[in-house]
Amino acid sequence: MQLPRFDFIQPATIDEACSLLDERKGDATVLAGGTDLLIELRRRLRKPGCVIGLKEMRGLDYIQKDDGGDLRIGALARLQWIESSPIIAEEYPALAQATRLVAVPPIRRVATIGGNLSLDTRCIYYNQSEFWRSAQADCIKLGGDICHAVPKGRRCLAVCQSDLAPVLMALGASVKIVSAEAERTVALADFFTGKGEKPNVLAPGELLAEVIIPSDGQRAAVYEKLRIREGMDFPLAGIVVSLGTDGQGAAAGARIVLSAVGPAPTRIVEAEGLLEGKRIDDDLLEQVAQVMFERAHPVANLAMDPWYRRKMVKVLTKRAVRQALETAKAN
Repeated sequence: MQLPRFDFIQPATIDEACSLLDERKGDATVLAGGTDLLIELRRRLRKPGCVIGLKEMRGLDYIQKDDGGDLRIGALARLQWIESSPIIAEEYPALAQATRLVAVPPIRRVATIGGNLSLDTRCIYYNQSEFWRSAQADCIKLGGDICHAVPKGRRCLAVCQSDLAPVLMALGASVKIVSAEAERTVALADFFTGKGEKPNVLAPGELLAEVIIPSDGQRAAVYEKLRIREGMDFPLAGIVVSLGTDGQGAAAGARIVLSAVGPAPTRIVEAEGLLEGKRIDDDLLEQVAQVMFERAHPVANLAMDPWYRRKMVKVLTKRAVRQALETAKAN
């Protein structure tokens, strides 16, 4: 499949990129690593008049601590840098762990953290060639009024496929968004809309510039991912558990994020509350896993039976809680 025709522009600075986005508002898309966008262009899932390439742009490719101790990662930081960063390995090992589960090494050498967080939602009825899609009516994500995965559904249930988003959410991360007019910082939990057809809050003319992880995010965290193959595959269900201990073996500050079973990663506050201040035993673990099971409602829009994905949420939850607790005690 050939790429469609479009103008290709490579700005040298952030200001220039923002000016171009403002000038071509609604008609431009951004190319970072290109590992996902190029496939979407070939399938005609996007038909921009202009592609703004950020590869030659400097100023967003860094991993560094600020004066307050927070970790700041530029949106163009490659995933390979994140998995091999000494700072991240020491202070945020769950982020390095999750990064190693993204695709395969050749892809991680070019893919970026900004691109991973900005991944479009996926669905087996949407992520197909233009020829394949022409045999059926446009779904909600394509501007139609039907969901092929849930025929009577009236909202898009395409799935968030970012591996890094749930981990960063559990660590309390936020993102900086810039445009030609202003910049704003948004908690990562608020970056995702929960709408399959419009998965994040980026408006035309805006650019995700930076990820900020607070210094208090240095807690034991574990990411468990369900996938068909060990390499390449997007998550079919994901669980992140982040917690500490109170010094007497009881859980403290628990955060649990459920991902890859709906349009956005979601903190499950009810499950967190069950853990808080308690010693974790098998009975408590079963209660927490049951809450996660009840909150997970995958549908038949990925390459695995949704009932199996839902049952595996319980398994992944138990694994993640046990591992996070062991890590917290060791620290």
